[in-house]
Amino acid sequence: MTFKDYRDIIRQMEREMQQLSDEAFRGFFAIPAGGAGRFWQPPVDIHETNDALVVKVELSGAKADDLQVSLAADDRILLITGARIEGHADRDGRIRCHQLEVYFGPFERAIPLPSSVPVDRDKIKASYREGFLVITLPKRPVSAELPKTRVIPVTDTDQDEPANPSESEGDTFHV
Repeated sequence: MTFKDYRDIIRQMEREMQQLSDEAFRGFFAIPAGGAGRFWQPPVDIHETNDALVVKVELSGAKADDLQVSLAADDRILLITGARIEGHADRDGRIRCHQLEVYFGPFERAIPLPSSVPVDRDKIKASYREGFLVITLPKRPVSAELPKTRVIPVTDTDQDEPANPSESEGDTFHV
């Protein structure tokens, strides 16, 4: 794995430490797989194309009906929630577990989106296929033209009073 700078290394270390602490906490309290609370977060990849920002979430074993995707009002946080359910038939007959790395139960993942990429929130699409949730956030076209100054006319609605009330107090303001 190559890192762009030390911040990427720190983020990777934070993710791994979170995963280790979740596993340790789960083992310490003997919480069964699929138990209460959020103890796992699905891995996420984010990449940019010429037309869109693409978020790919690994969710093998989940069902599309159990997934929810929402975008914050400021377009900066993509929230993915859901659950991966382990069936009773899969657990029946177990007498001892030697290794548990596949998490079941509810999850939530808040994904910060790059602020440098404006997205068109009305055209976002999500699809679930072969264990991956893929969210495509089309880029919003950026106007090449700079905004122009808008002149707002002031109308005189009352002929007896000055157009700007502060002028009567001796202050001079130009509109």
